[in-house]
Amino acid sequence: MTPRSMAVGVICFSLLAVTIGLSFFTLGYWLILPFAGLEILAVAVSVSVRGTVDYELITVKDQQVTITQRQGKRMVTHDFQRYWTRIRRERGANRLHPSRLLIGSHGRFVAIGSVLTEELKDQLSQQIRDAICYHCPSVHNQVSE
Repeated sequence: MTPRSMAVGVICFSLLAVTIGLSFFTLGYWLILPFAGLEILAVAVSVSVRGTVDYELITVKDQQVTITQRQGKRMVTHDFQRYWTRIRRERGANRLHPSRLLIGSHGRFVAIGSVLTEELKDQLSQQIRDAICYHCPSVHNQVSE
């Protein structure tokens, strides 16, 4: 989910909790309102903290490119030989589906930057290409689609 869609979800949930709390308040059950507020706070904090532990780390060393991806408690590491590593961009099925930025070699590719906009994917792919192939001929620096 994008940060904006998470915010919309939290706002919708908050409106629902406040509506239910106010309904009970009108019936004389005023103690429901503080608990509705605590519930909203708990959901907002958990949503905001959830995305802060996820990351993708791309390390380029002499002969190796390492991609470390963490989602929640799950961490996966992918290693590729630097010389053979390529960047690919796969277009989405239609304009509503974003493209995928892939890095890998020998038929094994890993999707990276899935939360990025198309412009940021372009910038990231160029930065990775520059880091991987700083001495390669220009034919290695082209993106295949």
